[in-house]
Amino acid sequence: MSALSDIYAEIDARLGQVEGVEEYARMPAGDPSAFPALQAFDGGDEPIDGEVGATRLAALLTLEGYVEGYSGSAAHDQMTDLHAAAVFALCGDGGDLGGLVETIEISGGRRVGVTELSSTRRLGFAQDFAITFATERGNPAARA
Repeated sequence: MSALSDIYAEIDARLGQVEGVEEYARMPAGDPSAFPALQAFDGGDEPIDGEVGATRLAALLTLEGYVEGYSGSAAHDQMTDLHAAAVFALCGDGGDLGGLVETIEISGGRRVGVTELSSTRRLGFAQDFAITFATERGNPAARA
């Protein structure tokens, strides 16, 4: 497995255990069918600098979360609670995913909107995370 596969396996484990989440998927092919739901998307990565024997990379993770309902304080509160729990799951241990990465941090603002999922309007958010990690130069499967 590649270093990135190891990182995403840890992300999956953490987001899959967020209390109250009925469905979690990485790179889903469709809309969630159970709510609250979390979905993680790989936004790619790029080298940020190198050092002898290693390549440092910056990866982008986009997390989306959805709750039942689309208006009112109850739906909004449920969505903000889901966001807070997901951020804590990813960043709450010091921001290194248990030592797998150098850092995982919120990148940019939280985006909120109403969307139609499963033929029903849902309230949702999207949040980007920047992940920095290093691999052996020329070998993305091996962590540096």
